[in-house]
Amino acid sequence: MIKMISGIGSKRAFTLVEMLVVLAIIGMIMAISVPFTSGFGKGLRIKTATRAVGGIINAAKSNAVTFRKNYSVVFDVKKNQYWIEDDAGRIYEKKYSLPGSVAFKVKGDDQADSVTFENDRITFNASGSAGGVSGSVTLTDKQGDSRTISVAGATGKITIN
Repeated sequence: MIKMISGIGSKRAFTLVEMLVVLAIIGMIMAISVPFTSGFGKGLRIKTATRAVGGIINAAKSNAVTFRKNYSVVFDVKKNQYWIEDDAGRIYEKKYSLPGSVAFKVKGDDQADSVTFENDRITFNASGSAGGVSGSVTLTDKQGDSRTISVAGATGKITIN
């Protein structure tokens, strides 16, 4: 029987062995979950970059329809930059750059044209069409993942594959 001394009561605590067992269980759970989460970020940069380029293409199309004048998306393949220009050649907002691990290029073929639009630009008119000229833009990351943004010339429909 535990005798209570004045001011000091019996205290409950975990033993060292119990703490080590709990830490071992937590360690095993973490070790099991790492393979499932390691691929989580794979391909995230290429997806994000493709959405950003697609968004700029869509913004140029929307501007052309809204303001009833031609807007172009210009691609600088060498510098991995893209931007919107109005019909007077003024840059709308700013130039955008691709992330360092993503480039305008076709997967497995460095000689292929990654931007199939004439003069590396898509021009949208007031109806939202790309002037009847269809084409695509291909982005590839350092891991070899590739995405293509296609624009139908007659309708201006933007598709990401």
